[in-house]
Parts: sequence; structure tokens; C-alpha cells
Amino acid sequence: MRKILSSIVMASAVLLTVGCSPSQDKGKEKDGADAKTSIMTGEDLEYTELAKVELPCSKEILYTAWKEIGTIEGVRRKALDYKQNTPSLFISTDLDKDGAPEILLRNESTYAAIFSFVEDSLRLITFVDSPYIGLGITPDGVIMRSGTDRNGSSFTQFIRLKNSQIAAIGETRETFTIKDNEMISGGTKYLLQTDSVMLEVSQEVYKQAAPEQEGTYLEDIDGWEDFRKP
Repeated sequence: MRKILSSIVMASAVLLTVGCSPSQDKGKEKDGADAKTSIMTGEDLEYTELAKVELPCSKEILYTAWKEIGTIEGVRRKALDYKQNTPSLFISTDLDKDGAPEILLRNESTYAAIFSFVEDSLRLITFVDSPYIGLGITPDGVIMRSGTDRNGSSFTQFIRLKNSQIAAIGETRETFTIKDNEMISGGTKYLLQTDSVMLEVSQEVYKQAAPEQEGTYLEDIDGWEDFRKP
């Protein structure tokens, strides 16, 4: 059963530039260009559909960019090591419809990353940096993350792209306390990024910037291709 991200991502967006020629791997990926994944609706839920575009660079370049994410150390939690866990699936698409592709990479377990391709270079938009985080995409191409942080707070975040670069970042965060053996909400904060700083805003202001549609987890989106095939 496919799962929907029930809200909206920030994630520290890491900029990674790797030289890459758009002519590389042309033809190898052309057979999948312009194909579309399926969409499923029911009970007012719309699953994300991604239109595929030609992979803009070689898989070797993508593999190198993936490995350069490196190791993410966890506090009392399992570390994630992108050097030792290779990608097995990919989708090349255009999330913000600007004519420049984004590449979604993941493996069969926890690991996933999203790159944009601008001016013959790959840029790392976001990636899974904790086993307790899920990445997703809304039907209109907004990147979403949802999970829990180290102190047990629940959060949802969004990253909206424009011209293949981050144009808006927002986050909701709900804290919890335990009272009489029951988990009680301590309230929800709404934050938007302004001048590289996350500032708390009202719920009304947040909703004006946040995506209206819910996101589908990456693993539940159809149309993934085998990254290991030549």
C-alpha cells in the first residue's frame, strides 16, 4: 500500500558541484525519455506522477556525487554511510518545470538523494541524513521530508525549487511531553527561511508559502529505473 507524506522540507541544502557534460550517456537513457509514471487517486488522495526526462550526465558522475555525501554520524543512532551503500534506482525528471532536470537516486533501504543539474554541474539539493526521515515529492514537484529528530520532536519540511535552485524552505515542528503515561502535544511551531535564517511565523503565513498538496514517499512513486544497468 502506498504511503502519503501527510504534510510538508528544509534539510540543510548542500551545494555540490561536479563537472558533467549533457552529451554524456545521451542515447543510453533516451529510451526512457518523456515516459510517465502512473498516478493513483482515491479517497481524495492523489499520488505523485513524475514525467521522465533524459538523464543529463553519465551514471559514473552521479555515482561519484552520491559517494561524496560521505558518512553522516548519528547520536545514539546508526550512522549512514553513502560511500558504502550504492544507489540502485533512479528517476530523471524536471520537478520545477524549468527545462533543467532533477535526478532522484535511492537504494532499496534507507538511502536517498536528490540532485539538480545546472550549467553542466550537479548540485545536491537534499538527502536522507537519518534512518528516521522519509523523503517525498508532491504532485506539483515540491520536495518534502518528514520524521523525528534527536529529542523526539516530529517535523515536516518542504523545499520548493525555482530554476533548479532552492527558492523557499519551510518547516513545521511539533514537540511532545509524557503525562500520566500518555504522550501530550506541546504545540506546533511554523517556520520559514528568510535570508538564510529560519524564523517562526504564524500558521496563516506559513500556509501561504507551503504546498497545498501532500507528498508521496519516494519508494511509493512508480517508474524507478535500474541504476546498475549500463
